[in-house]
Amino acid sequence: MDRQKCSLSFVDLIRIPIFLLWVIFSTAVYSIVCILFVLFAPSISRYIGRLWVVHLLWMGGVKIEVDGLEKLDINKRYVFISNHQSALDIPAIIAGLKHYVSFIAKKELFMIPFFGWGISAMGHIRIDRSNPRKARSSLDKAVEQLKKLNTSLILFPEGTRSSDGQLGEFKQGSFALALQAGVQMVPLTIKDAMLRLPKKSLRINPGTIYLQIGDPIDVTPQTTKAEICQKAHDVIKRSLNQCSI
Repeated sequence: MDRQKCSLSFVDLIRIPIFLLWVIFSTAVYSIVCILFVLFAPSISRYIGRLWVVHLLWMGGVKIEVDGLEKLDINKRYVFISNHQSALDIPAIIAGLKHYVSFIAKKELFMIPFFGWGISAMGHIRIDRSNPRKARSSLDKAVEQLKKLNTSLILFPEGTRSSDGQLGEFKQGSFALALQAGVQMVPLTIKDAMLRLPKKSLRINPGTIYLQIGDPIDVTPQTTKAEICQKAHDVIKRSLNQCSI
């Protein structure tokens, strides 16, 4: 047993640095290409972004299995509500859905050379959590982008990654944006992402991430934040409790 652990550790000592070097190199290349296209062909930048995450997952030996794509209309825009297990959640969603999706990320990510420039060129939105006024402006921008561009939004109402895979409490602020957008909300359940890339780890474990698409939920002027928050939480919790997807 000890010999096997040593062997695995030795393999990881080789595999992890190679993977990280590839991530750095590919991020720089894809980000530069996205920036070159963003001025005259934004949709191509989003396509390149999807290609990048597909290659990232492939290099890490991670497959995406999606159930429920038939529930979505490719011509409609949605606000997707998802549980949050791993840093691989966003790549898994971008690779697994046919819709282009934008996400809202803390401003610090946009300061990372190449990576930050790339996600900005792809149309993702920065938020300054320390400044309520700027944060509100970012949310308004997200809604405006959803309405003007052929893109959907992805929100993680837990606010942070789960440390044990269990579903945390949803913050209702995310659902204010869903109501403001005035489009259908779709619950997404991510399973086994934390097994592929645990929190605070750089080691990607090959395997499958499962994505379950729930039934779209209609949003009306009478819908409340508490109502859709509870609906989304219940759907995702049930999916997580299922033995398989």
